[in-house]
Amino acid sequence: VPNVQGNVVQGRIHWWELNRAVPRLLNGIEAGVIGGIAMLALLVSGSLWRGDPWWLPSNLLGSTFYGTRALSAGPDRATLAGGALHVFMTGSIGGAFGLVCGGIPHRRRLVLLGTLAGLMWQGLADAVVWRNVNPLVLLYAPQPTTLFSHALFGACLGYLKSHLKSHLRNHSKGHPGRGFPTAQKEAAPAADGLE
Repeated sequence: VPNVQGNVVQGRIHWWELNRAVPRLLNGIEAGVIGGIAMLALLVSGSLWRGDPWWLPSNLLGSTFYGTRALSAGPDRATLAGGALHVFMTGSIGGAFGLVCGGIPHRRRLVLLGTLAGLMWQGLADAVVWRNVNPLVLLYAPQPTTLFSHALFGACLGYLKSHLKSHLRNHSKGHPGRGFPTAQKEAAPAADGLE
């Protein structure tokens, strides 16, 4: 008989159990997108505080596709492309975070891990991604604001993930039969009288 505790069996962690992995992945993507929007809002606020135009952070990321002309352009396709790249990247990071850390039930620990993940992502992105893909981001990104925006992104990952779990639990209590799909499958045989 194996020693089973949660999703840990004999010291091995099973991340890919489909009934747990898919909700964690989707919640992580949602948390990443919302954290990315919060991050972009902080970057835009910092840009306005410095007297730069609001579209500069998105255009900086848009320079990945449109080159240096995106930095001197106004709000145009480069702005949309940069915003889309940012939301795609933060959603992807959120999905990975949801898969790896989605089973942690303690909010404080999850927010701390999310904040650390956001800061680690900044270091990894600066060292590997932007250095090879678009060095202009390293040159023109305002570092104090960028650091705080990555910490905010990570905190959103941790807080929103925990918030979604409690919201779904409360929603399924108020509406029987509307919980997780596994709860519906378990309730169906009992309603038919077949066991």
